[in-house]
Amino acid sequence: MPIRRELAASFRSKYREPDFWLHGLLFLLLGIALWPLTLWFAQTAEAQSRILHALAVLTMATVLLVRFGHTTVENTLELNRPARRALFFAYGLLALSYIGRSFGAPPWFGLLVIPAYCCALAAGARFLFGAGTLRLTRTVAITLGVFLFISLWMVPLDWPLRALAGQWSESVLSWIGQDTALGLYTSAGEPPMLILLANEHSFHVASECNGFGVILTSLLIAVLLSVHRRLSLFGIARNLLFGLALGFAFNTLRIVIIVLLAPSLMDHYDLMHEIVGAITYWVCLLIVWLALKGPTKPETETT
Repeated sequence: MPIRRELAASFRSKYREPDFWLHGLLFLLLGIALWPLTLWFAQTAEAQSRILHALAVLTMATVLLVRFGHTTVENTLELNRPARRALFFAYGLLALSYIGRSFGAPPWFGLLVIPAYCCALAAGARFLFGAGTLRLTRTVAITLGVFLFISLWMVPLDWPLRALAGQWSESVLSWIGQDTALGLYTSAGEPPMLILLANEHSFHVASECNGFGVILTSLLIAVLLSVHRRLSLFGIARNLLFGLALGFAFNTLRIVIIVLLAPSLMDHYDLMHEIVGAITYWVCLLIVWLALKGPTKPETETT
């Protein structure tokens, strides 16, 4: 039976039960309490295309896990044990966050709202689609939590990532025989600019060049697959290092390719920049997915 029909049939059989509306009220109140975080995340994704792209890739990866994993939809619209446990965790973490801030706890206490948010989403999915989504919701909730925590560091990490991108690109270009230099250019009343000189052409290593998008998305895929496959701590660390390293490498490769092509394509620089960026971005993510054994066909084992 299609999911929408199963949900409709489940609603018709349960809407007269008081417990159903009580459970719905619990989720509604939780959604209202967590609305500020939802609004912040939506505004951040709208303002920063890198966050939006990472969210889109995470959604696509989740669809693949649903398509090729052992996710079942049964006993819908029911506060089953996994949903109840996640719901209690969400309320507990949220209450702890508010109480901590009221009594002068350290600022990081307020970050407990992020795991509360992820637990709330997991509880909602398990309530809607049943306990058969336990593995999937755990995987997505943990990955989303990592996503939200890292998103908070997007601005502080901008210049360190830019510096690394400029240094690595300058080293690679110099190694292949290009005449290069890297320096910081400052002008009165203007923010400083990191400038990469290559064969008498200057390139501004802007915020868009810091690689945050491809590094973040590669890391998220590594987290997603590590949790989904229930790897050991060593396996998780190995996957995370691989995702980070490949993200850094492909961002460097993107800058090097753009610098090498620019002299011949200055009239179409913006188009070339976008095409090279898109190709390196998706090739990197595809490699991460395949190398870390992301599912590409239905699993044969029950996990």
